[in-house]
Amino acid sequence: MVLPSKMPQLADLDLLLSVESCGSVGKAAQAHSLSQPAASIRISAMERRLGLRLLERSPAGSKLTEEGEMLAKYARNVMRAARELLEFGSGSQAADAKRLRVAGSPAVSEHLIPEWLNRSGFSFGEARVEVQTGSVETLSQLIRASHVDLAFIDGWCQAGSQVQKQFRDDLATRYICDDKLAVVVGSRHPWARRPTPLTVQELASAPLVLRERGSGLREFTDELLGTARSTRSYVEFPSSAAIKQAVATSQRVTVLNVSTVRSELAEGRLHLVAVDQEMPAKPIYAAWSELRGLPEYARELVKIAASKGSPMPVFAPDPKIKSIRLAEAKTTTKPSMTVDVHESMS
Repeated sequence: MVLPSKMPQLADLDLLLSVESCGSVGKAAQAHSLSQPAASIRISAMERRLGLRLLERSPAGSKLTEEGEMLAKYARNVMRAARELLEFGSGSQAADAKRLRVAGSPAVSEHLIPEWLNRSGFSFGEARVEVQTGSVETLSQLIRASHVDLAFIDGWCQAGSQVQKQFRDDLATRYICDDKLAVVVGSRHPWARRPTPLTVQELASAPLVLRERGSGLREFTDELLGTARSTRSYVEFPSSAAIKQAVATSQRVTVLNVSTVRSELAEGRLHLVAVDQEMPAKPIYAAWSELRGLPEYARELVKIAASKGSPMPVFAPDPKIKSIRLAEAKTTTKPSMTVDVHESMS
């Protein structure tokens, strides 16, 4: 069989899929070690050969047209078949069986996936684990383009979304756990030992450290504060790490999801403050291609994540409370069944 002259090249189809997942020709070109002009020329040449308009280009980026999406659907099948052919020819199937490509929303990738991998007994000498991060849309595109085997998606990376509803029929999902918001202060803040719950009005009146506008966490924080928001000053940071550092060394207050502060809570650098209302939470889901299924390592990671989830924070024992309890124990003549909560969790 002689291939038609207008048959797209595999590399050009792969480039088109990268434009779909990255949202721009420039980012796709960088992923393929190309200049942006070279990538644009290749896409344009493919459009001319096929007689199709594949991309809608704008200053904000590029997205696939309806015809481009249809071609991308076929391109994914072609690329999958090409990879299978390469595996057959090179004998690399056994090696790829020990490879795991996983992605997650920013908080999950930074705080939960490493713990799940460690708890699963992964040996990094035996498996190649590659972790990426991105928004809900980016993660879904990575799965569909076969760039990752598995993604963990939460609602914080896209405000107001019900993540599960965004999945199309070609993606399989499994619920993993819920991640709650929590009010957090440094160890020297007066609220660190506060005996009564905090009101939303008190929180809104405090000097705050917040995520940047447009982030999911910021929108949920604004929703929590609602009409109680006052004109007090606040500081914005683009990452949870910067927020934790700022709060730990100041008298400011922040709202973060619990999974991001468990280590600092255990060390005593940060403290949770009780609030007089239920704090919002968002579910975390595992998602993968229903057609391709899950490789062995990915199945194991989903199982571990579902069983471990997002553990409740561990609190470091308060030395003052512990010393008081020890003193009481020495002066008590009868055995006591009272258990100190801090000591029981240490």
